[in-house]
Amino acid sequence: MIRFALAALIAVSALSVTHGQTSGRDPIRLTHGPMLGMPTDRSVRVWARTSDPGSFEVHYGTNPDQLNRTSPAAQTSIDHDNTGSVTIDRLQADTRFHYQIWVNGRPHGLPGSFMTLPSTPLSRNAEHNPDGLFNFRFQIGSCANQNPLHGPGHRLRTYEHLNADWADKVNFHIMNGDWLYEELRTYPAEAWRLVQGVDEVPKVVEVAPTIVGVWENYKLYLDRGVELAKWHRHVPSMFTFDDHELVNDIWGSGEAGKRHRRTVFRDIGTQAWFDYLGWANPMAHDHPVHFGTGSMKAGSEVLFDASADFQAMPIDQMSNLHVHWGTPEAGVNEMVFDDDSGEANSYVYDIVEVIDKHNLRLHMPAKVDSGSLSYSIGRRSYGSYRVANCEFYILDTRGDRDMHDISQRDKPGVSMLGKAQHDWLLESMKESDADFFFVISSVPFMIPHSGAGGFEADNENKEEAWTGFIAERESLIDAWDAIGKKVFVMTGDLHNSFAIKVTDNVWEFCCGPHNSVNHVPALDESDRPATGTWKFGPREMDIRWSSYLLPDLPREERMYPYFCVVQVNNVFNMPKKLGGKRLVAYPHPQIIFQYYDGRSGELAYAESVTMDH
Repeated sequence: MIRFALAALIAVSALSVTHGQTSGRDPIRLTHGPMLGMPTDRSVRVWARTSDPGSFEVHYGTNPDQLNRTSPAAQTSIDHDNTGSVTIDRLQADTRFHYQIWVNGRPHGLPGSFMTLPSTPLSRNAEHNPDGLFNFRFQIGSCANQNPLHGPGHRLRTYEHLNADWADKVNFHIMNGDWLYEELRTYPAEAWRLVQGVDEVPKVVEVAPTIVGVWENYKLYLDRGVELAKWHRHVPSMFTFDDHELVNDIWGSGEAGKRHRRTVFRDIGTQAWFDYLGWANPMAHDHPVHFGTGSMKAGSEVLFDASADFQAMPIDQMSNLHVHWGTPEAGVNEMVFDDDSGEANSYVYDIVEVIDKHNLRLHMPAKVDSGSLSYSIGRRSYGSYRVANCEFYILDTRGDRDMHDISQRDKPGVSMLGKAQHDWLLESMKESDADFFFVISSVPFMIPHSGAGGFEADNENKEEAWTGFIAERESLIDAWDAIGKKVFVMTGDLHNSFAIKVTDNVWEFCCGPHNSVNHVPALDESDRPATGTWKFGPREMDIRWSSYLLPDLPREERMYPYFCVVQVNNVFNMPKKLGGKRLVAYPHPQIIFQYYDGRSGELAYAESVTMDH
């Protein structure tokens, strides 16, 4: 397929080239999108990709035949694969809007619609609902593999049911990791350059050429996943990234001194995720990934980059430094490439000191002289989001993750989150006046993920879940219990769904898979039961319900997708006249978690958790 693409593009390179862009190209057009993100009671973000760098605008209105309002122009840029987004604001609350992308003064692509959230002022009444609470719904899930070699394929039945039954009923969607699975990861940067019609690649492609394979991977999933793309046109979403957005089983990105091909792909995958999905999220830190080319000398802890200005960067608000592996297969999910063929100085480095504009002191010296190596300094990719009396904490469980040790799962000081994110999470929760907390973790909290569904795995180290970080997990549970409010840890990655009561205050709800082959608990989840009390590590849990497959099913028969709709019930409507509106607050609001079979769309299980008396 890549050979065909290259052959077909040879003629393009013969065209005359002007500064930056090939002459004679077709007019700029929409190629992917729109997608919606970050909904509030008065705004929403709209994303699109264009064929060339340029601009688009959004025409919108409450009548699909009269899109008489226009957004500011959004800019797309070549260094983000011609993607961009714009925020539409000053909208009316609790209102359906219709919209369409316009490029070059004309409508492009399919139209969409969205609902703004209800608002506190419009929900408030002094006697019965002084806090202005309201009800809302969101859908959450994970793991939507489209690769027919590794999963159910392209049809995406879960999204067929979501579009038919829920697109007009939920306020937003949280895709909790593994929206993407690795395909096209060796797509050549030169093929990408020819398609884009540019004479020079942007800096990010020069430094990290394997990013183009991740960009192509996203475009493939939007092209092929027709129902997926339809869902994102109509339902605003937020996203976590898990391992497949980066590369499968990426471990130890926060572990100083670690050397592994997958580990140092973190920033390349993260940047592509921001270009295609992460734009939709609230972020506690805005500084992007820094990509650069530098040099190191054997025995010296100093990295030199003549083009950088390290003194201008908020290094204390960024992550650590990775020197890239540098092979064409750096982002490929095949264990045959997990060798030692990468750049000799490719390690995870802590930044000890900013010496001056061009020099960083790292925690350990270079192994060899490297006159030109590619590196990156990571960004922090977490944030919070408030809806009514609920606070959502969208975590990054991959970017600052220490290397786990399955021989000592409760090893002190080992962190899934990294100190900065861990402290931010607990401090924010302690300071919040929310009644309910939703902690969005892309990996399981209580159930081990120690197998790979009968597929490739590093059995010596395999563990994706918090069960490789038991000391940190237990400290979080104790802290949440001390806060005394309901905490719902919403998880993914494991290709099964389950509802677990951890303590009176702490619950786990794992939601998925949307479109991936199920795992087998006897093989991949330490032989946990389908329901009932179970103990793995120091704490007993109550598994209230789960999807569960027996080990005698061959892989091609393990196709049982699930999705979860969460209903937040804060109020009931009791107008003085039928058809009116007067919202009355419940003394004890409740959260209802509803699991649906992704093949049939039928309800499989529901759990209600009510605020304490």
